[in-house]
Amino acid sequence: MAKAQVYMGQMENTVADDWQFGLWSALCLELLSRAALSHISPVLLADPKNWRNLMHALGSAPTAKKFSPTSIPTKEVLARLSELLPEFTDELAGFCNQHVERRNAELHSGEAVFADIGTAEWLPRFYKSAKTLLESMGKDLADFTSDSNNANEMIDSLEDAAAKSVQQDISAHSKVWSNKEDKDKETASTQAATWASRHKGHRVECPSCGSQALLYGTASGPVSTNVGDDEVVQRQTMLPSSFECVACGLKITGYSKLSACGLGNAFSEKTIYTAAEFFDLYTEDDLDEARAEMPEYEPDFNEY
Repeated sequence: MAKAQVYMGQMENTVADDWQFGLWSALCLELLSRAALSHISPVLLADPKNWRNLMHALGSAPTAKKFSPTSIPTKEVLARLSELLPEFTDELAGFCNQHVERRNAELHSGEAVFADIGTAEWLPRFYKSAKTLLESMGKDLADFTSDSNNANEMIDSLEDAAAKSVQQDISAHSKVWSNKEDKDKETASTQAATWASRHKGHRVECPSCGSQALLYGTASGPVSTNVGDDEVVQRQTMLPSSFECVACGLKITGYSKLSACGLGNAFSEKTIYTAAEFFDLYTEDDLDEARAEMPEYEPDFNEY
């Protein structure tokens, strides 16, 4: 459990659109599932192929030289949990198996799994699985993640039937858009591209008209800071909260609705500072200006 929390911290220190975010989540989920099974009994983790593993799980000293205890594979851990914990459904067990397989592919193949998959596809189920496992140990998401509110919102999005109505809004705006003249479409799309480049938000393609639009988000987790030679780059994970397209007028609010229409992927906000700005240092220009304002004194070599 302690190691799972360490990995969770590593995950949260990585922005969500970085491939390492997904990798840390998979490592964390595997350890969390082992902690949940061990909470029932450490013996359940012991590999039954060697009886000495059972004795080790019971806390006994090894009776053979060069003995190295081994545990059961993660797939078996999840199978046992799905049978022992009614709330850990086959659906959750299936997701966890899939997520661990992604980790295996990331580490043991040339496939860049987590770089090619959006967070909307797995992050809500990751939090739901984690919450279920934590509750089996008498804990909650607030004990495990620094942003439990957003985590619970993502969990709720999985069962939000109202979110499905967003497809009707998209279809309605798409129908109005298709009835416009080609010249009007081109003008509106050009204006939307200009607007999107001048406003603070994450640029995406509108699901209704295909024009440039903006996705707004709320900050989640700690800020990642990278100090270079001449500049400091800070990045923070942003979870989508609202969407706006000025070309067709489509607006969507709420993570569950955004996730339902393919706009639920987390993104990052990046801010670049000069070293002087970030550390509140004086620049050469500041020093020259200060020197120019100083009164002139004659040299005094008489020190007492």
